[in-house]
Amino acid sequence: MKQTFLEHLRSHDLHGLAKSLLNATSKDVENILAKGKADNIEEFAVLLSPAATPYLEDMAVLSASITEKYFGKTMRLFAPLYVGNECVNNCVYCGFARRHSIERRTLSLEEVEAEVQAIYDLGFRNILLVAGEHPKLVSSGYIEEAIKIALKKISSVSIEIAPSKEEDYKRYVDCGCEGLTVFQETYDEQVYPILHPSGPKSVYQWRLETPERAARAGMRKIGLGPLLGVNNWYFEVLAVALHAQFLFKNAWRSQISISLPRIRPATSGYVPKPENIPTDRQLVQITCALRIFLSRLAIVVSTRESRKMRDGMMRIGVTQMSAFSSTQPGGYANRDSSGEQFHIDDGRTPKEFAEALQKMGIEPVWKDFDASIVS
Repeated sequence: MKQTFLEHLRSHDLHGLAKSLLNATSKDVENILAKGKADNIEEFAVLLSPAATPYLEDMAVLSASITEKYFGKTMRLFAPLYVGNECVNNCVYCGFARRHSIERRTLSLEEVEAEVQAIYDLGFRNILLVAGEHPKLVSSGYIEEAIKIALKKISSVSIEIAPSKEEDYKRYVDCGCEGLTVFQETYDEQVYPILHPSGPKSVYQWRLETPERAARAGMRKIGLGPLLGVNNWYFEVLAVALHAQFLFKNAWRSQISISLPRIRPATSGYVPKPENIPTDRQLVQITCALRIFLSRLAIVVSTRESRKMRDGMMRIGVTQMSAFSSTQPGGYANRDSSGEQFHIDDGRTPKEFAEALQKMGIEPVWKDFDASIVS
């Protein structure tokens, strides 16, 4: 019987590795950089260590060269489309949590169509449909209809919704859905229930094994990510890298991506421990280490990050970015901040962001998939 990722994760002492990496030496780092790659999770840990910090420029140069080799001088652009903020979970860090008195809204299908049109007019041909975790969105057929509406204008449609059964994902794939993003938030089995005290999201294993169900259902793209700030970031980055490595071997038909969101202010009022949030330099180090470890990994940075930070990361390993994002339902056709999930930082228009990419010698890619390729 094939090993599940939960079994694979439990077979590794990542807490121990997160502590031992603090003892890595400059010689350890130099040996890895001399090879031009990290061969295993232990070597990846060395690249995350304080000992690697003085080598950040060398890591960035290597990361950039690997990225160009496998992805070219390009950046895939996408827009998240929030179709609803109704949620039955009570995650302690989230602005959509059930306990908050915010304006709750699920877009009508007519409103979804208006949002898609607004995103299309901005130039995007790649969108991520995002919804709070409410059972009615899955059981009613709403998601399938939203996918079909989006595909009238948009060539590549992915979803970020409540973890579902494999047969549900097969229906979405049959409708034309290309990918799934699911954030584990924390991979720590002890911390997870503290952050997710109630609601369907409180079931750790069900969420953890979501990418495997989606891959079996035929999703061409699988996106992973921890929420950096809710737990020791060394552990979380080690865990998500291990997860991606596992999926490269066991879900090889799918493109695997990792997002690296650092927690942002939200209506939740959640205050993270400062040491759990990587600094700007540490986030750059994480990005470079991921590229050196997993050369074909897609790496995503959202508008949570500042303009300065995003501009600095464009050429060192990131391959996908959002632009001009809205995190509340109906936020493209009518932009305001009510009902948002979290605050964004980089508010440049798609045109402004594309111009910034081009000044860096990077070609913005608005469309990189068409159903006719695989039909």
